[in-house]
Amino acid sequence: MSWSATRAHRIRWAECDLHGHVNHAAYLVMFEDMRVAHWESLGQSFRPNSVGPVVAQLTARYLAPLAYGDEVTLSLRVPSLRRTSFIHDYQVLKEGKPVFECQAVLVCVDNGTGARIPIPPEARRLMIERDGATAE
Repeated sequence: MSWSATRAHRIRWAECDLHGHVNHAAYLVMFEDMRVAHWESLGQSFRPNSVGPVVAQLTARYLAPLAYGDEVTLSLRVPSLRRTSFIHDYQVLKEGKPVFECQAVLVCVDNGTGARIPIPPEARRLMIERDGATAE
């Protein structure tokens, strides 16, 4: 399965510890902008009374360290979805080699009430047709 979105990223000092190594939590923050952009690319928003995805579960694998100034590629894909949830896979590549992998389970909720609700039809259609997600 191909990656739905990729972008170049240069490791910032703010993402590093005192020794110049990327902090473990910074990897997750790197993907927040991609997660938001992906949701918006599905025709969705983050308005108070709209449907929004919340992160329900994360599984991360740290394969090699990164340091201040490293040039990396961030990637996102949507391998599968269910009625109210979908999966995001994330990957960081340095010089073409994986250094970080993560999978997130995202659940759609009504931002006004917090209640779990079905993925909006247009978002569901685009994740299947454009992003290659498999409906489970």
